[in-house]
Amino acid sequence: MEKLQAAIEKAREQRKTTTKSGATERATRGAATPANWDALEMISTRASAMMKKRVFEDTQSQEASYFDLLRTKILQQCREHGWRRVVVTSPTKACGKTTICANLAASFSRQTDRRMMLIDLDMRRPELSKVFGHRAEHSFSDVLSQKVAFADQAVRLSENVAISMNQTPAPNPSKLILQDSTGGIIDQIEREYAPDIMIFDTPPVLVTDDTLAFLKHADCALIVAAAETTTTDQIDKCEKEVAENANVMGVVLNKCLYNDEAYGYDYKY
Repeated sequence: MEKLQAAIEKAREQRKTTTKSGATERATRGAATPANWDALEMISTRASAMMKKRVFEDTQSQEASYFDLLRTKILQQCREHGWRRVVVTSPTKACGKTTICANLAASFSRQTDRRMMLIDLDMRRPELSKVFGHRAEHSFSDVLSQKVAFADQAVRLSENVAISMNQTPAPNPSKLILQDSTGGIIDQIEREYAPDIMIFDTPPVLVTDDTLAFLKHADCALIVAAAETTTTDQIDKCEKEVAENANVMGVVLNKCLYNDEAYGYDYKY
């Protein structure tokens, strides 16, 4: 355990150094979009199909405004703490973390002055490709296996939002995440594409160790809990596990039915 904690602390220090140098580099080159970002294939989505998946692209919809608020809060915390890599996870399955990630991608596409990259790291039960209706030959697991270049696998949802998805479950996700080359691959992607924020959709913390293994490569984690399904004990255990490996950004209560006219909110998601 002591060796593990020492390794985590070392990784954190390396990440802090990388964050500082990366911030300086971005400030030097300004807001120019890297050419290899523009080279990524652009995919198209239909609003009606997205609605069926509970992803809200309409800028005028009330539901979209909730995710815009979440996006703003995430950006505020990232700016305050110097974070750029955000893991989105949950205590157990079926909490809706992938839908939250997809809606954040749609929300960032509405804020065009920030480049956002969404990467599917749930290689056991990949769902992002189903949400966006995208079918491709390669998965992000192939990038980690170094079978294919990120440039040949990732796509863009909009001018400023890039997504890397998985088409099928990977044979051994834990091995891919724990391999020594994983951190370098993520670092290289960040250097070459210079996203303002990277969001990783990862498996539930209390179901598999994949997320805990990856947290050393991230700055913080956002925990998604399902109302009337996720227990307080599960949230506490998940938060404790995450806090031992990374910063806890907060907890999102999903699938919550709430109506309070004083605030003008009507949560139906």
